[in-house]
Amino acid sequence: MQLLANTTSPFVRIARAAMIEKGLEVEPTIVDPWADDARLRTANTATRVPTLVLDDGTPLSECLLIVQWLEATRPAPQWPGLVGQGAATAGILSRAGIAIGAIEASTITIITRKVTAPVLFDETPVGLRRRRSMVEGMQRLEAQAGAIATSGTPTLDAIAAVTLHDYQQLRFADQAWLPATPRLKALAEAWGARPSFARTKPYIAA
Repeated sequence: MQLLANTTSPFVRIARAAMIEKGLEVEPTIVDPWADDARLRTANTATRVPTLVLDDGTPLSECLLIVQWLEATRPAPQWPGLVGQGAATAGILSRAGIAIGAIEASTITIITRKVTAPVLFDETPVGLRRRRSMVEGMQRLEAQAGAIATSGTPTLDAIAAVTLHDYQQLRFADQAWLPATPRLKALAEAWGARPSFARTKPYIAA
């Protein structure tokens, strides 16, 4: 099994954290999506990370589809459940969706900056809408942070919320528009030492 990844992608982190919680240890194979890496292109025509290549060669792309595969192949109660049970599932998925929407807005901003000057994109109507998505997503999660568990086994909302917080700190910590989110910060700190979070924290490679 091979996990094609890079060191900063929040989507890679969501997939990796979920895999670790499910007891699936796969050391990531670092690829560069911008370099049109042949290994990534062979597995995923969109050349996006994460891409998980199973033992039989089947490629799985998109972090939430990888999570869905994990839930199907390593179900609760034999393995930790990531989406809860019964009535709790809707809330977990709703909060995870808020986080992932803000993450998508963040990555779109960073990706677009690679092909345009930051000011050229960030201050355009589209750029400002992406910023609004980030800000409002973080504010909504901040308001709902009390519903996200800080101990036991993290569910998908915790994984996504911590991923969002840490990615924003990596990419936008110096921006005046980034809202203060002390409850999300506390959530990230509460989970920070757990292996699924500690081993997947994003970093910019030297």
